[in-house]
Amino acid sequence: MINTISGGPTLAGPSNRSAKQYVRAAHCPQVFGIAEDRCRKLPKVGWEPITFSEEEEEGIIYPHDDPMIIRAEIADYDMGRVLIDTGSSVNVIFADAFKGLGIADSMVNRQITPLLSFSGDLVQLVGSISLPIAFGMAPRKTMTYDQFLIVDCPTAYNVIIGRTTLTRIKAHLSTHMLLMKFPTRNGTGAIRGDQLSARTCYATALKSVASKPPMEAMTLQGLPNGNEPIDDPREENPTPMAQPAEELETIILNKDFPDRWVKIGTNLEPDLRRQFIDFLQQHAEVFAWSYDDMPGISPDVISHKLSISPAHKPVRQKRRSYDAERYEAMRAEVDKLKAIGFIREATYPVWLANSVMVRKARGGWRMCQDYTDLNKACPKDSFPLPRIDQLVDATAGHELLSFMDAYSGYNQIFMDPADREHTAFITDRGLYCYNVIPIENLPTARQPDLR
Repeated sequence: MINTISGGPTLAGPSNRSAKQYVRAAHCPQVFGIAEDRCRKLPKVGWEPITFSEEEEEGIIYPHDDPMIIRAEIADYDMGRVLIDTGSSVNVIFADAFKGLGIADSMVNRQITPLLSFSGDLVQLVGSISLPIAFGMAPRKTMTYDQFLIVDCPTAYNVIIGRTTLTRIKAHLSTHMLLMKFPTRNGTGAIRGDQLSARTCYATALKSVASKPPMEAMTLQGLPNGNEPIDDPREENPTPMAQPAEELETIILNKDFPDRWVKIGTNLEPDLRRQFIDFLQQHAEVFAWSYDDMPGISPDVISHKLSISPAHKPVRQKRRSYDAERYEAMRAEVDKLKAIGFIREATYPVWLANSVMVRKARGGWRMCQDYTDLNKACPKDSFPLPRIDQLVDATAGHELLSFMDAYSGYNQIFMDPADREHTAFITDRGLYCYNVIPIENLPTARQPDLR
């Protein structure tokens, strides 16, 4: 499925109900038009007809398939590399260009709805801000205010102008002539696309894609039960993994299971190497080779509780619809989590969240839960984790430092039985809740509990 940039603050509204009403309005335009005329009558503003003629092709290099790249005045700054995109439902200004405007961060609205990118993925936004934008040259110049979403990602453009602004200024586009016209008080204004800028941006975009390092595959050796492990989110880190500073040798921890091995450095002193191997083989049971080897931490030691404020009314989100590919990935993930006991079926939960399928950078899907409403009901714990310099200072005086990482550490901590059904989520097969802390859907994790 080929998508466009969707979401953000649009006329359709943020809720499913308002979006449905927005669609219904297109089915019966005459009914909605009559109702609107009864409430108020808008004065008609006359403007001369807007036309495009063959003579206006002059100056354009043909044939071409260049995008519409213009210059515009945004917040009193002359901004280049502005892409006109009729497929985008919102205006986008990229973080580097926004910083150049010198606007204080306090002016940015951080409470924004998610943005759906061209590939259908959710895009993390910095915030939104209302900015003035002007097109054309005086006296045939038009100006309007509109919302811009701030996105922090590498791009060849500074700004993307979407349908909202184009509709506000009554813009008419000719992609053939790379020409945009709009009515003004002094006649029809026009602005021409810059072919050189368009082709430069195109070449820059291709170059940035080609310069990305190839994805490295990671393999897990020998699961004894033959089950495919659930994806670890750490595998998606695009940062290249650190390489060992010396050659490594393979040490088998249990002769009965030759596929259970670890690697140690070859530059260890003989006595230290022997002691290290003996230590690892004596404590081989602490290694988790699959989720079956991970019984979890006893709730008597630690469990995760949700401090839900009684002042907040429980929210049961309405079930969202997805395509067949997402449903198939969702079912496969539910089967995995259910088989290893991470989730169970929920009955009559008071809180209910939707499952959100997010495409992975390396292909496939990851299932997350939308705990937005649950997070709002949980007060924030401002107690900070230890600073990194404190952790480094704590290593002083020790001869060895272990960099071992807990295998899916969050999943080893059980949810408090009273709060398990508060993590309920809905799928096409039914309702489920977590017995353990979810890896990526942690609802208001209290930092002191996880130290």
